Amino acid sequence: MPHDPIRVLHVCKHYHPFTGGIENVVRRLVTGIDGVEFRVLTTAERGRGSVDEVDGVRVVRAGNLGDVKSTPLAPTFPLRLRQQLAWADLAHYHLPFPVGPASHALVRPDTPHVATFHDDIIDKGPIVYPYEPILNRFLDDARRVLVTSPNMRDECDRIRPFADKTTVIPLGVDTDDDPITPRRPTDRHVLFVGRLVPFKGVDTLVSAMGDVDGRLSVVGRGPERPALERQAEREGVADRVTFEGFVSEERLEHLYRTADVFVLPSVSANESFGIVQLEAMQHGLPVVNTALPTGVPYVSVDGETGRTVAPGDPDALADAIDALLDDPERYERYSVAAQRRVRDRFTSERMLRDTRRVYRETLDEA
Repeated sequence: MPHDPIRVLHVCKHYHPFTGGIENVVRRLVTGIDGVEFRVLTTAERGRGSVDEVDGVRVVRAGNLGDVKSTPLAPTFPLRLRQQLAWADLAHYHLPFPVGPASHALVRPDTPHVATFHDDIIDKGPIVYPYEPILNRFLDDARRVLVTSPNMRDECDRIRPFADKTTVIPLGVDTDDDPITPRRPTDRHVLFVGRLVPFKGVDTLVSAMGDVDGRLSVVGRGPERPALERQAEREGVADRVTFEGFVSEERLEHLYRTADVFVLPSVSANESFGIVQLEAMQHGLPVVNTALPTGVPYVSVDGETGRTVAPGDPDALADAIDALLDDPERYERYSVAAQRRVRDRFTSERMLRDTRRVYRETLDEA
């Protein structure tokens, strides 16, 4: 019989103070769901393992010898997993994280598990081939497979075989009850927020700025920053492109409030959702995103809350940005629709409620 409150172990690659899309989602779940006791099993960013507490939640970090193809080398992870599963009523895995399913296969636990499939492993080459049957068996054994958009459920080849047990739970952000008011473009200020890695397509956005009458703020850090700065110089837009790096919450809030358009120019299916779109939309910013076979165009809808263009096309990106800034009436319509869409479909309250329901239903079925 499950304990009351039920005990849920989250298994993920990294956790706070490491920041990233999945890490932030896991933290929101373990701090926001009532009636559940949580633990987190993760890996150290590098070095020896440890046990600590974050927000009153026990966090077990397995030692990490270093990453290969973005995957931690954590030889003690199976042992850590076995120990923590002995405590848990239910395990909630967050993918992609090959160490989790591989360790699960070694431990072969009786503890039921669910998995949130945030996105697939893409562009890693033959090194992932031995992992694919392990992942497929792991998903086959899962009581529920959770995805963040109908697009992922319907269009992802990995998930389609498990459609009968797949549940869509979109990611969410905190919202308020303030009246919805339209934004108006004032300064032709374009904003990007995210990691500076190739699949984010920031190089496409920098190229697009050559044809955009405006300026760009790039928020985030990552290995691509030096190359992007050189590109901005080479293409003659360095005076209109500001690389903000990592910013405080106060600075980010200021940028959301003073920007005119938010752009998510991602170029591959590594971008499965783009929660930064929600943050921009709840501030009333129209969004320009890309037509990926993921949840990206589901979050911000072409012709409703912004524009969707082909990935990797700087001309199309520039045209969409300028079209929004040059049409105040359409801009205001998109601004209002963006705020409404977040409140109707993408609230933290809904995400937490639906996830808790899955936990209860899974344990009842088990």
